[in-house]
Amino acid sequence: MADWREKALTLVQKRIAAAGKGKSANPWGFARFSDRSLLVEIFLWEKEMEGAWREAKEGGCSHDLWLQLSSRREKNYPEDSLAIYKSRMDPTVEQTNDHAYQTAVTYLRKIRDLLAAVGRPEGFPRYVATLRANFKRKRNFMKMLGKEGW
Repeated sequence: MADWREKALTLVQKRIAAAGKGKSANPWGFARFSDRSLLVEIFLWEKEMEGAWREAKEGGCSHDLWLQLSSRREKNYPEDSLAIYKSRMDPTVEQTNDHAYQTAVTYLRKIRDLLAAVGRPEGFPRYVATLRANFKRKRNFMKMLGKEGW
């Protein structure tokens, strides 16, 4: 069984390497393996968190997988989770729709809680102030922040 696992991982790694060199792994000309999402998924399924984290850090992965990693690392590695949520804020707010703004508010709640967990609760008001300055033209987002008391 372990032999087959290693063979499968080697095949996935070769396809990722080929995609990185511009070699298409399929006849349609797009690279299916342009990041390490598949490896991250495999390691998450195997509950091998450190392997999943390593692959994501080295080669990237999909937005949803980053969020799964963040959720699973919150307790033991709050700084990692904090960095992931913060990295998702600007692209989320820039989507300019209420659903995205609500998602951003959810991320902000996580950021607030994580900052408290790492002993830096005073960083949250400063972070929100920066967001308010950067996105002051997003009226609905500003309203949502106001509703939260931020």
